Amino acid sequence: MRTLILLLALLIPASVSANWFKEHKVDKFDGVETHRTWGFGNIIGEEFTSYGIRCDSRSKLLLTLGFATELENFNAPIDVVFKVDGNDPIHLEGKLFSNSQKSGFVRADKSNISMINQLILQSRKGRVIDIRVSNVEQSQFVEYSVPLYGFSKFSKATRSACGVGSVRMEMTPEDKAELVKLNQQLKETRQRIADLEAKYSTGF
Repeated sequence: MRTLILLLALLIPASVSANWFKEHKVDKFDGVETHRTWGFGNIIGEEFTSYGIRCDSRSKLLLTLGFATELENFNAPIDVVFKVDGNDPIHLEGKLFSNSQKSGFVRADKSNISMINQLILQSRKGRVIDIRVSNVEQSQFVEYSVPLYGFSKFSKATRSACGVGSVRMEMTPEDKAELVKLNQQLKETRQRIADLEAKYSTGF
């Protein structure tokens, strides 16, 4: 089984690193373009563990995890802790895939994108990432490690597609619009404060 899994992995396009791979696809039905990269870690039982990132042209970003151990039911929520080298652990919430109890993902959103960006930036510079996956009750744990040599090179297209893994993230159009709105509100608030203070000023 181990030999078969490794053979299938080596057949995937653009594979050069010993344990890192990348893929680029365009869906023939809806035209959605997807970039993904993933690397294999240690073996649990007869299966490889994995860690990766995936981004499509809808700016949908996922961290992907393969932990080679059945955890809960399909689609169940999971807790994930990532630790790159000597950096502080990063805690994120994820889910199992709908067709697997041995793999899952963390979906990027406004609440966690800064932590995901930090994790990807650390992964670019790091040597090893340690991952702990558990069910939300904290009654089942899986721990594994993935070497990061090759991550920076193989993840370049995926990172660029979603604008992550850089020191300064590119602001989304939605956040830009919100920032303009907040700045306008702040300007109006400051003017209102000045008007009120002037109203009751003694002039001395």
